[in-house]
Amino acid sequence: MEQGGSSLAEQRGERRYNIDLLRAEEDVNGLIEALRSDGGLTRQRAALALGDLGGPGAAEPLIRALGDPMTAVREAAADSLAMLGGAAVGPLVELIESPEASGKYEESTAAGRPATVTGPGGQTWEIETRRDLRRVYAAAILGEIGDPAAVEPLARALHDKNDDLRCQASGALAKFGREAVGPLAGLLADPDPDTRIVAAGVLGDTGDASAVEPLIGALRDENDDVRGAAGGALMRMGDAAVDPLVAATKDADRNVRLYAAGALKYIGDPRAIDALRDLTLDEDKDVRSVAEDAIDKIQMVRGEMPAEPSPPTSR
Repeated sequence: MEQGGSSLAEQRGERRYNIDLLRAEEDVNGLIEALRSDGGLTRQRAALALGDLGGPGAAEPLIRALGDPMTAVREAAADSLAMLGGAAVGPLVELIESPEASGKYEESTAAGRPATVTGPGGQTWEIETRRDLRRVYAAAILGEIGDPAAVEPLARALHDKNDDLRCQASGALAKFGREAVGPLAGLLADPDPDTRIVAAGVLGDTGDASAVEPLIGALRDENDDVRGAAGGALMRMGDAAVDPLVAATKDADRNVRLYAAGALKYIGDPRAIDALRDLTLDEDKDVRSVAEDAIDKIQMVRGEMPAEPSPPTSR
């Protein structure tokens, strides 16, 4: 639907779109066409209107708009895809599962050639950036939609070579809570320690009590950084982790006892005091030291710090 009247845009041969009218008439095809407008504001408003009107036919045009050169258009398309919900899940999952899938959303020039920009070294960096942008947005949008069908693909995306995609997939998985614990716990056995570190961190972010035992198991990992990530995640679990951590203070593995004491110190629950006192007799000096610090910290928070020892009195 074009607006009437002459304008500079019309003189240049550019089409104009009345987004308000297209929205009022629920003209989805017209709005999809407006996504190809030369005007950034028009594309943004068309993307937002498509989210309001919905329909599975809007998903692919909106995914194409995730590669728009304007941030405002991309953000509008992302918001609208989240509003489409289940209708958008399939093509979004395809994007994060297959880097090549984004290629079908690329625009072509009038001559039919790929719309690429040649960068240093002859690389077509702009297209690659757009493809990556769509994949990164896809992970974030799937987290907003919250469809369980996206959990496994998002977990697999933690292996992706794209740092931004891994980051967005991590944040998205955390939003699934308990539903993400199983796939993430499985990744704690991944041969790549970087993947195990990310999985441990996201398990902590889920905040679900079912993540505690897998995290305690990760305290036995051969990699220091994985153990540290698991310990940090347990600290964030709060009350749900106290009893399992108290039990872990009896573990035969020195690292498990050490990180358990550290997490209990951070959580600060007085239920841990007796177990921590037992750890002050541990054969490992580091474990003893952390346990003593933990007891002091918990008592100080509760206003129970022991008084300074009195000087000996003479008889």
